[in-house]
Amino acid sequence: MKNINKNLTVNEVFKLAIENHQKNNLTQAQNLYNEVLKRKPNHTGAYNNLGMISFNLGDYQKATNYFEKSIEINPNSAHAHNNLGVLSIEEGKMQKAKNCHERAIQLEPDYADAHCNLGLVFKELGDNQKAKSCYEKAININPNHLDANGNLANLLYEIGEPQKAIIYYEKAIKIKPGVSNLSDGLLKALYKIDNQSLLYKKLDTIIKEGQMNAVIGSVCSRAEAKYGVKKNNPFCNKPLEYVLKTNLIKKYDFQSIIIKGVKNILKNNFISNRTQKLITNGYQTAGNIFANKDFDTTEIQKIIYAEIENYRYQFRDSKEGFLKNWPSNYKLSGWIVSMKKGGKLSAHMHELGWLSGSIYVNVPHKLNTDSGNLVVCIDENINKKSIDVITGSLCLFPSSLLHYTVPFEADEERIVLAFDVEPN
Repeated sequence: MKNINKNLTVNEVFKLAIENHQKNNLTQAQNLYNEVLKRKPNHTGAYNNLGMISFNLGDYQKATNYFEKSIEINPNSAHAHNNLGVLSIEEGKMQKAKNCHERAIQLEPDYADAHCNLGLVFKELGDNQKAKSCYEKAININPNHLDANGNLANLLYEIGEPQKAIIYYEKAIKIKPGVSNLSDGLLKALYKIDNQSLLYKKLDTIIKEGQMNAVIGSVCSRAEAKYGVKKNNPFCNKPLEYVLKTNLIKKYDFQSIIIKGVKNILKNNFISNRTQKLITNGYQTAGNIFANKDFDTTEIQKIIYAEIENYRYQFRDSKEGFLKNWPSNYKLSGWIVSMKKGGKLSAHMHELGWLSGSIYVNVPHKLNTDSGNLVVCIDENINKKSIDVITGSLCLFPSSLLHYTVPFEADEERIVLAFDVEPN
């Protein structure tokens, strides 16, 4: 970047930094924010915005330092508290996130973003009523708040009110057309209320627009099984043929890297457990374990990335959409699921994923042939495949597949590191 005009005031440099930030010229923006700090070391806005850039670039430790510095300079900065809360959600530190967002609201009672984000925290902690109230408060402050309308729609769908969810999905889509996860949510709700004509009308529109993701693929597959109407699936026409199981013990130091690494994560006291209604007699870690810098997951991630590339190589001649249109930029999102005797995971899919995976850190002794097995399926009743998993297994499959687990009766703990390839 060319030398900054020395005649510009601090406020003018800051304004120029924001302009570059908004245009996604992040390097230029960072240089300009640092120039602001060079001239005015206690500029809270520059620290806060540098934190936002670091967060979006995935450098969470640096982002935390910037947000905390901004708060240190100005404890009454609602925006810095809110941003630190968003980062804490990503790291799975829900109590810290809750404190941050509540502090932001205390400082600015009509801060719609903070109310919406607090709703996300309550949702993760399993308090759906408080989450709903937070989203509704954000919408009351700003009726056109995109995330609040979308999040409320998602919540209504999850608690079994798809008809009400459709109202908010349609409102959010009207606020900002073309947001794929909103169209996905509407598709799911239309499928849920069994409105075949509207469902296919919406599917045809989405496919014609060139949209493609796991939810579209899943709804296409399930609708075909349910209604008998064959349509080309832009994501994956035959997802059950793209399930790959690998024995990691034969390829890596499983004990030192995976088992030791997962145990280190589970003993961390700052990670919250997400309330997960899909799990019986078990729990799931909150947030993205790969985003949390309290522990080092570098070696685990190296294994996962290597196996993802191996998967792509195995199916290199495939014409399926999810492989031909592999995301050029993606991140890993991971969590740990632990279950005890009688534990099981109900059928679900990973809506933000492209490719989903699970590493079996510990699988109890099988008292029955299929005890603790992973089942992948188009729907819960037909078109399914049971995968015999043992300690050391890695399973990779298109995220459009539903999957669930068979209960087990052994006394050992069943521990799985699950993850998704998520397009950025």
